[in-house]
Amino acid sequence: MATVAEIPYRPWLQRGFVVDGEFRWRLGTRPLDLDDWIELGPDADGPDGWVAEKAAVMRDHADTAFAVIDGIEPDCAEIAEALLEHLRRRWPDRYCQEQLDPTLHPLDAAARLVPDDLVVMVERDGELVFGGGSVCFPNRWDLQSKLGRSMAAVHAPVAQLNEQLEQAVDSFFARLEPDRSFWRLGWGILDTADGYTPIDGTAAPRPEHPTIGDLHVRVERETLRRFPDTRAVLFTIRTYITPLATVLADPDDHAAITRILDAMPDDVRRYKDITRGIRAHLVG
Repeated sequence: MATVAEIPYRPWLQRGFVVDGEFRWRLGTRPLDLDDWIELGPDADGPDGWVAEKAAVMRDHADTAFAVIDGIEPDCAEIAEALLEHLRRRWPDRYCQEQLDPTLHPLDAAARLVPDDLVVMVERDGELVFGGGSVCFPNRWDLQSKLGRSMAAVHAPVAQLNEQLEQAVDSFFARLEPDRSFWRLGWGILDTADGYTPIDGTAAPRPEHPTIGDLHVRVERETLRRFPDTRAVLFTIRTYITPLATVLADPDDHAAITRILDAMPDDVRRYKDITRGIRAHLVG
């Protein structure tokens, strides 16, 4: 499992998660320099890195990790070619000889080159819908159930998110153009260090009584980019996982996480699955 000793982002320190004592979802998008589109790092490579783990997930759980709607190949081919060009330019020593596997769907072929999961939204009948994804490291969600659905429908299981952010999300994507890309951060606390945590019963068993050693902070760096020819939108999702104990050792991180969790309403806690011993470890 590809954990890191020190996580490169601390999104819980950002303002806006708690407003007047109440928890708020944050869109939190920032302009993206396309030179920084993809992040590698030591947790990406090696026999325990994300790229190797992705190959194993696709070998053992392809039906869970990869799904697309019909007719999405042109959208994904445009994305795949752009991604390969970026990798060759950014890391020529590593990727100069790399090719997309022509026997695979172009989205699958592109996703196997990087540690990121890739999710594609496509324009269909004037609406942006979930076209598919290579999601080898799902954070307790189900890829198949998202296919063909609008952004609001995709977000419907997320407690209070549409109530707070649906208008802002729709406005953001309506304005998103190929000449301006963005990135954002998401995070949570899980009772596992595994990246592969779907909800279809194929993940590793969870501990009945999580200890502090079981608990890990998971940060997801998402980039959002629209492509000029097909108007498809690509989400890249780069996952970083580190032990919760490591994060809590910093007093500022400990205070910020505790404040946010204290402000969460019960339905958000249930959605984020923050009910299984996490609070006790924060105060203990």
